Amino acid sequence: MTLLKSTILRTLLFTISIGFFSLNTFSQKQTKLKYELGFSINPTVNSGVITFVILGVDTVSGRIVSKESISENNFVIFAKGLVKNKANPKGINFFEEAGIDCGIIIDDPKAIGGVLISDTLWNEMRPICLPVWDIWKLRYSIHPKYGKGASAVPEEDIGWAANRWRPSYMQTVYLQKYGIEKIQDFFYGPKMFELFKDMQNPDWVRMYMEYS
Repeated sequence: MTLLKSTILRTLLFTISIGFFSLNTFSQKQTKLKYELGFSINPTVNSGVITFVILGVDTVSGRIVSKESISENNFVIFAKGLVKNKANPKGINFFEEAGIDCGIIIDDPKAIGGVLISDTLWNEMRPICLPVWDIWKLRYSIHPKYGKGASAVPEEDIGWAANRWRPSYMQTVYLQKYGIEKIQDFFYGPKMFELFKDMQNPDWVRMYMEYS
């Protein structure tokens, strides 16, 4: 009788372990990462006012499972598709695709007559996209480079947030349709580019500023 119980117990444990292994293997197979360009308005020791990243997003759960910090220049260049990367392997111009005006457009001089030409101005324009420069305005009423006692602040350093260091509750709610819950969260993917597009609309900016 004891031998029979022992045999049944071993069989049961074996069956459970096989089931757990199969479930774990199935779960791993179901997990597939998609890489997205993103940013957060949450300064860190190793970043400026904005933290730019390539995120690894689990397509099953939607969870962010990895973060790779990149520079602002690389963020723009990757988003323009000028340099292929794991978040944009096909070299698509995501800004153009979303109808975003990045500013001054200069033709790629390397494409002129098929002759390799070095153009300093064109190289300087590559990592520029105007709405990226305005990201900080979503969180701050005055650029954070100014101290608490700042009095004379130029117009270009005036933000859109209702408060000095954070947006109002209603402004945060307004931003939630772009994929965040809190202002410190990461904006990424198509909703991020939708935000960039809306940020170029004066009516959108006015409405955002009214949510004080």
